[in-house]
Amino acid sequence: MRSRVGSNHWAVVGSMNERPRKATRLTVSLEEQDYRTLSEIALARDASVSWVIRQAIRQFIETTPKQADQPPGIVGGRDL
Repeated sequence: MRSRVGSNHWAVVGSMNERPRKATRLTVSLEEQDYRTLSEIALARDASVSWVIRQAIRQFIETTPKQADQPPGIVGGRDL
């Protein structure tokens, strides 16, 4: 469940006991084949494409080592 808390921010709540998390809306362009593949994955899991993408992002974040030698805001040598 989610509720709007600002122009592009949502409070995301999974269950009644879970603390709301602030969510930011994001627009991403994908190649057609990538979108088709994500749609197939979502359909197979009875989920939305957005849910599949959020899960993939969480997995990427959890498995990407943090680089202690770079200042915050720098990813792959580029400013965010």
